[in-house]
Amino acid sequence: MAFWQENLPFIKGFFDERSQKFFDLMDRAEASIEQVNADKIYTSKEFKRIKDNFQNIIKNLERQEVRDWLSSTKDLLAEEKKMQAEGQEIHHSKKNSQEDENLRKIFTRFEGLMPRINETKLVTDMLWKAYEYTDDLVPLMEFTNEQLSAATREVQTGSVSQTEEITEKHGKTMDKLDKKQKEIRDILAKGERLAGEAKAPEFLAKKLGEMKALWKQTNDAAKDRLNDLKNNTAAWNAFADKCSTLQTHVGTAHKQINDVKKLYDMGKAKMDYEDRMKKAAAIKAEITKTLDAVNAANATLQVLADDGTKAQLSQEVEDLTKAADVRTELDEKLAWLDNFNQSIIEYDKTATELENLVKKDRADLDNLIKPPEKIKSTDRLVQAMDLADDIRAQKEICANKQSEWSDNLAPSNTKENTDEAKKFVARLEAVSDSLAKLEEEADGEAAKYGNDIVFMAEFSNARNQFNAWIEGAEEKVKKGYGSPNNLEEANVLVTDCKDWRTMCDKVKLLIDSGKASAMKMTLHADEDKDYEAMKLRWEAVDKSCTEWSKKLEDLSGMWTKQTDMLNKVTSTMVAGSGAGEQVNLNDLDSQMEQIKEMFVKKQEMMKKMSTGVAPDPAQLAV
Repeated sequence: MAFWQENLPFIKGFFDERSQKFFDLMDRAEASIEQVNADKIYTSKEFKRIKDNFQNIIKNLERQEVRDWLSSTKDLLAEEKKMQAEGQEIHHSKKNSQEDENLRKIFTRFEGLMPRINETKLVTDMLWKAYEYTDDLVPLMEFTNEQLSAATREVQTGSVSQTEEITEKHGKTMDKLDKKQKEIRDILAKGERLAGEAKAPEFLAKKLGEMKALWKQTNDAAKDRLNDLKNNTAAWNAFADKCSTLQTHVGTAHKQINDVKKLYDMGKAKMDYEDRMKKAAAIKAEITKTLDAVNAANATLQVLADDGTKAQLSQEVEDLTKAADVRTELDEKLAWLDNFNQSIIEYDKTATELENLVKKDRADLDNLIKPPEKIKSTDRLVQAMDLADDIRAQKEICANKQSEWSDNLAPSNTKENTDEAKKFVARLEAVSDSLAKLEEEADGEAAKYGNDIVFMAEFSNARNQFNAWIEGAEEKVKKGYGSPNNLEEANVLVTDCKDWRTMCDKVKLLIDSGKASAMKMTLHADEDKDYEAMKLRWEAVDKSCTEWSKKLEDLSGMWTKQTDMLNKVTSTMVAGSGAGEQVNLNDLDSQMEQIKEMFVKKQEMMKKMSTGVAPDPAQLAV
């Protein structure tokens, strides 16, 4: 204890002399540490100077005598603290207190500095390895960049031979890269190991990444260039081959278009269309596939082609693309063929319908000419006119179809003018002729049926007049004539019967005229029946009229004769008495006998007339 008390001033004095130099040395050490750890990438030469400076400084700090001095100083400070703890007082001057403070700072700073120095030593070693490694990378990166430039330099080719020359030159670049592969792999592996160490700087990983990326980029570029050259060589051959093939396919498509023809056999037309659709689909697929191949080859050639070659290739592709439009032309042609086939089907359907309508029209007209059942004349006329209108509408449809045939469906050449085509033409011509005849006949029948109405009206008028007369006439037949009381009444009855006779004759002419009109009708069976019925009734009246006319005329005649005879007898008797002449009694008796006979006959006639039925004229003579 006394040793430290006695020697402490001496020891502190010794350190005071060296304190400032020691501070300077630590300042330099800290500055060197800052340089080593600075956020800056040095050149290897710059860092070597920093590394050497750092190592020289820490050698001075790590000398044995410095370590001993620091150890003994620590012991001194520890003893001093101990003494203070035991209550011993050591008296120092103000100067000594400052010196003590400096010593404490040196110890504190040194103790804090040493861990940093040790850490920096490790960092320095790692950085130096990294800088050495990056120095080794420089020539390799320069080499790689040279090969990248060689692999990516702009090249142009306008033919297979030019491409082969470029490929040969590029092969040398590939050889250089292959020879450098092992060296590059080794140095990259070394960089991976260094970058995996704890103190590895960030720039090491960055440089390593740059080298990896550069090497990969160079190799990829070289391979891409080689592939482009190989593809270019293949593309030249493919382009020429596919262009030729495409032209062949286009020619085949044009041939298919030109080979399309009209078929009028609907079954064969359907099969022909289906077959053409399959062939068209196949050739269109080939054209599309080949055109895609041409475009692909052109795209490959465009990569390395010069401007002149690019323009030439583009023009060829454009021409072939336009030629490939034959696909659209083929579609349009087949669409036309399908439309034609459908039109033929519709044409055949219409022709069949018209043929059936012709048969129906014939049957309908026959039914009008000879109705299967009773039909009114007006209905018959209306039906005939409707039928004629229907036939005209059918004629119009037929004419339209014939126009459609001429405009769109008729054969385009002699090869298409087959028997089936001729049959279609013949069918519509036959329909047209039949409809024309039916129209004429229907119009004629309608005209007849129009006249039938007129003739029927004439017949009906005659019938109506007959009916208005016949009932009174038949009533007259039923009643007959009464017996006249004198000649004057007899003459009145005779006159009335003559009027009756005149009316009978007039009615006969009337119904005969109606009969004549009825005979002009197309159908007059009912009218014939009505006429026969009227005729029978008229005949009965006529017979009665005839008999009564005979009876009354005979009675009137007999009565007139009797009157004349009486007047003669009276005249004879008057003439004889007045002149004094002798009357011939024999003549007078004879005249009286005749008068008597006449009277008997007249009485007999009048008796027979009272029956109300006209007597047989033979009976009146009895």
